[in-house]
Amino acid sequence: MTKEGFTVVRCRHFLGRRFGLARKLWYYVTFAISSFFVGLRLSPRPDIIVIQSTPIFGALSAILLAKLRRAKTFRWIHDVHPEGAINAGVLREGLVTRLILALDTWNCRQSDQVGTLTESMQGLLRRRGLPAEHVVIQRHWVDESRIFPSNRLNAWRERHGIPADAFVVLHAGTIGYISGAEVIIEAAKRLGDCGKILFLFVGEGPMKGRLEARVRDLGLQTVRFLPFQTDADLNLMQATGDLGLVTLLASTGESSIPSKMHGYTAAGRPVIASVAEDSPTAVLVRENSVGWVVPPEDPEALAAAIRRADQDRDECLARGHRAREFFLREFGRSAQTKQFEEYLLALCAKER
Repeated sequence: MTKEGFTVVRCRHFLGRRFGLARKLWYYVTFAISSFFVGLRLSPRPDIIVIQSTPIFGALSAILLAKLRRAKTFRWIHDVHPEGAINAGVLREGLVTRLILALDTWNCRQSDQVGTLTESMQGLLRRRGLPAEHVVIQRHWVDESRIFPSNRLNAWRERHGIPADAFVVLHAGTIGYISGAEVIIEAAKRLGDCGKILFLFVGEGPMKGRLEARVRDLGLQTVRFLPFQTDADLNLMQATGDLGLVTLLASTGESSIPSKMHGYTAAGRPVIASVAEDSPTAVLVRENSVGWVVPPEDPEALAAAIRRADQDRDECLARGHRAREFFLREFGRSAQTKQFEEYLLALCAKER
């Protein structure tokens, strides 16, 4: 299949409706095997294989494929494993995680270059003994023309009956296990006297049902849930928020940046990050003055920060303006794809 000038080749693999650990591992293994044999048949021979795939197995098969086809490899790591799985509580430290760590480190060493999303992830890989020049920063990106600053009073807001005077606190994206999103409901409970503050969840995820049940139990009228929105509505949905929320459990966040950051900052909205003080998300928010950082799993601190933001709209606007500038520099498609191209061209020019 050809799409926008690129040839897209599909790989068959297992995909279940529900993912326990065993099913997820089988998904990883089947993708690794399928993509390996599909790659063997590709013509012409690739110059570089960019490895952005399932943990461990996909990277291993891609590296073996690259060696057989004499291609160079750029491994782009979005979540560091097994550290990320340990922090999320999916795996416990022990023999299995030591084996995974050894295999993943071998995968990194065998790659010609490794890219990570944050400086802390880069440091984590360097502490494994990888050379400093081997690991570079390559962030995710979002097309700056897809989400951009727009009027908070818009057609999407009207269609969903959100009052013009509501101060909208937005949580847009997956409501996952490590999100720690329960703290938002507890903060909303503490802000029950602020009738014009609306907590708006837009998205799905395994924790959504639990949050909805908690809202019903508390009888909160200031919290609403909507499903994921279409691409056509994405920009106006993001614009409806006056500020965006990023929440993570205290033990997580060291090895990734939640993609919610991209949408909020692209829309020119400030961020309140309820995350660990030394996490990459906290560092980015604090150093670029694009919002506020509060301790994770602390509803009192989160409620207080939201109340202050509501009471100081001028400061919200100022931080939102800086957020857009920060987004263009750190997550914008133009800047990041240019940097990515430079990495790949330099890798092509380098002799083995």
